[in-house]
Amino acid sequence: MNKSLYYIECTCIKDCVYPNVEFHVGDVLYFNKKASSNEMYLWNRKDWNKKYPDEIYKYRGVGDWSYLPFTRQKKNAKKWQVKRYAEWIRDRINERGEFNCVIKEIKITYEEEDV
Repeated sequence: MNKSLYYIECTCIKDCVYPNVEFHVGDVLYFNKKASSNEMYLWNRKDWNKKYPDEIYKYRGVGDWSYLPFTRQKKNAKKWQVKRYAEWIRDRINERGEFNCVIKEIKITYEEEDV
């Protein structure tokens, strides 16, 4: 039997600055709305939050409200069995204009055996 899993790979297309992290053109990240790493946390610096309030909520519709929905490690990427969910998330991230996201496929082949 064959099965496919899908994940989103995001390549940075413009330099971005957030409270704990900077992304530069060419950086590759992977979508995971529950990654919750320290560098993706948005609320550490109150002065930054007041200065750039729109940046705080930029990815609110696709991830946790207090973290950027990205991880640097491919193994931690969110995987879907249904491609349309990944397509919806990809489109929402691409709309923001900071990343170019593509959906990658993992093909799994296996055999079932009676025991």
